[in-house]
Order: sequence, then C-alpha cells, then structure tokens
Amino acid sequence: MAGYDAGQVAELLRKIGSHDELLANAYVYGSVVTDQAEQRTINLLHKAGLLRPDDEPGEFRLTTDFKRMLNRLMRKQSSYRQLTDMGKVIEALDETVYDFQQAVQAKQSDDAEFYLDQLDDLLYETKDGLNTNLENMHYAIVSQFGFVSTLTNKIRQNERYLNHAQNLLTELQQIDPESCYEWINWPCPNDFARKITGFIYWFNQTLPRLRFIIDNMRLSLFRLRRDEKQASQLRNMARYLRQHPEFELKEQLFEEPGFPESLKFAPAMNLCSYVDPHNTAIETPLMNLVQSLRKQNNQPVNKQRESATVVISSIEKLVYESDFFEEQSDSLFEQAIETEQPVSAIAFWQKYQLDWVRQNQHIHPKAWIELVFSCYCKLTNDQQAALDIKMIGSADVGVPDNYTYNDLEIILR
Repeated sequence: MAGYDAGQVAELLRKIGSHDELLANAYVYGSVVTDQAEQRTINLLHKAGLLRPDDEPGEFRLTTDFKRMLNRLMRKQSSYRQLTDMGKVIEALDETVYDFQQAVQAKQSDDAEFYLDQLDDLLYETKDGLNTNLENMHYAIVSQFGFVSTLTNKIRQNERYLNHAQNLLTELQQIDPESCYEWINWPCPNDFARKITGFIYWFNQTLPRLRFIIDNMRLSLFRLRRDEKQASQLRNMARYLRQHPEFELKEQLFEEPGFPESLKFAPAMNLCSYVDPHNTAIETPLMNLVQSLRKQNNQPVNKQRESATVVISSIEKLVYESDFFEEQSDSLFEQAIETEQPVSAIAFWQKYQLDWVRQNQHIHPKAWIELVFSCYCKLTNDQQAALDIKMIGSADVGVPDNYTYNDLEIILR
C-alpha cells in the first residue's frame, strides 16, 4: 500500500457514499447523462477515477475497476470466464519454494521471510480466484441465470458455463497434488509445511466441488431446454390461432340465425358473491325469503348420539411353517461359503439323502436341482454377487444351441 494513506482511502469512500444514488444509476442503467446541476459532481467523480466518458457526448459510465468491484460484490457473473492456469501456478510455486529452501539453508532469515510472504500471497490469490470462480458458477445455477431474462439467453449462458467448467476440470485433473509433498521433503519450518499441506488439502476438496457444479449445470440445462421447448410450442399455438380466426368463438354466436337450434345456449350469467339490493327485479323474492327465514322459530332437535361396543377378539397365534428342502438349499449355500469350494447339487443330494429319508422327506433329483436354482434366483443382488452358479449338462443332438442340464454347482467368487 505504498503511496497511499488512510486519509486518501477515507476520502474516496466518502465520495462514493455521498454520491451513491448517481453511481447506482450509472451501474444499473449503464450510463448517466450530465446536466447543469450535476456537472460539477460528475467532474469530481471523473477526477476520482469512478466515472469515465462514454462514446456519446455528455454521457458517463463507471470505470472498469469500479464496475468490476461492484460486479463481484453484487455477484454478477463476469469473472467465471477467467481460466486458472494451474500449470503456471505450480511452476511459480515451485520456483518460490526453491528460493525459500535456498534462503533457509543459507540462514538468510530476511530473504526467507520475503519468499515465505510471497508464497503466502501466491497461494491466497490462487485459492481466492478459483473459489470466486466456483462461487459465481454455483450462484448462477441457483439463481437460474437471473442476470438474463429470456430462455434463449439463459440456455446460451448455461452452455458457456458448462463448457468453461468442463475445461477447468480437465485442466485441474492434469495436476497431481501428491507431487507437491516433495516441496516439504526436507527439514523445513512448520509454517511453510502448514501452508503447503493446506494448499494440497484445498486442491483435493476443489475437484469434487467442481464435479458437483457440472452435474447441476447439466441438470439445469436440461430443464431450461425443456422449458424453451414448451414455450416454443405455446408460441406456435398462439401464432396458429391468430392466423386462423375461424377457431375463435364469437360472443354473440347464439344469436346467429343459421346457428342450429340444438346447439344454442343462453348468454353467460353474471355471478357475484353478494345480493344487490338496488336491483328491483329481485326485490319481491328477496323480501319473501327474508320473511320466511324470520318465521322459522322451531328449534332444531338434538338427536341422541348412537353408541356401540367394539368387540376385540383374542390375538390368534400363527405357527410358522418352514419348508424343509428350502432350508437344505440354504445349507448348500452355507457349505459353499464355509469350504470355499464348489458344491454340486447332486453330490449334496446323494450325501444327505439317507438323513432326509429317515425324517420322511423325499424329493426327486430333478426337483432338487430346480429348487436350488430357484433359491439362487431369490437371493439378493449382494448375495448373488458373492456366489456364482454353474450349470452342468450336455448338448442335445440335432438341436443347435440347446442343452440338457443334469447338475449345477454353487461357487464362491
């Protein structure tokens, strides 16, 4: 801040605060026109570097620096196009780190402090610029690109934002942040190591955030294109109806002499939510209605509330019935998991057939294979991902691509 003091900054801020309405009009409407009353004020602001002459005589606009500051504070989308060349940033950081390392090893404390401050400024500008870039893109999506009004311009801005974000993601993905750990692969000071590790952590957090913004941009672009298509259809329908007035119904259509009798209808009734007492046509029926209401002196009869009892039956306990052979198929799957070896359905059936007969349980081998296959199909996706099924059979003679299966195996993947 050499060359400036607090008094000059305060004077500039007072000028902005004293002429806030004039500067706001120049920012919102693009320019202001000078007149005799404001000529002195505009000259003062021009001298202070807040206004500049426009192409048209007598008109003034905001200066670029002042307008850029207002755009950033008002979250106008102007800085999203600023591509961050991370390759050049990494090269500059590498040079600064090398200078700092040489100064520390040579015990040049003043130079080391200078390079450390330079590194801190470079890291802050890099993170601040990219964060502002991402914040502007996120704000544009949330506000549905509110800085433009038509759907066509919104779609165009969304496409530009998406293209910029994709290019930025491609550029950032070419940087390997893990290689930055080589900068602290020496007996470096703690402050220096903390800055480098903080930069690496920030960089790793930026890529998922940018991918999230890109996904939201794609979704926003899809919605805007759908809205534009619907708006285009409505415009085409309105244009067609204007070009074909025969589709418009006349208000006095029911009075046309050639209109069919079966299609005639009475004119629309004027409905209102109150009674107009000044209408003489309804005076007599209205008085009769009021008199009839006054004569109703009969009190309404309160009917006794009917009551009834609710009978709650006892809770019936249901006995769980399990299928014997489905439990045996589960045992087959468990055996394949425990032994980590393929288990054949026929071999399992032959092994436990005598035990099943003792329990009065009988099943045919073909039915057993079909039951095991059915139980495998009923497994969850995670269970099927852990177990594999292999059909064992032979090709049918004379029938291409047809097989007869006589066994299957359950294999743990």
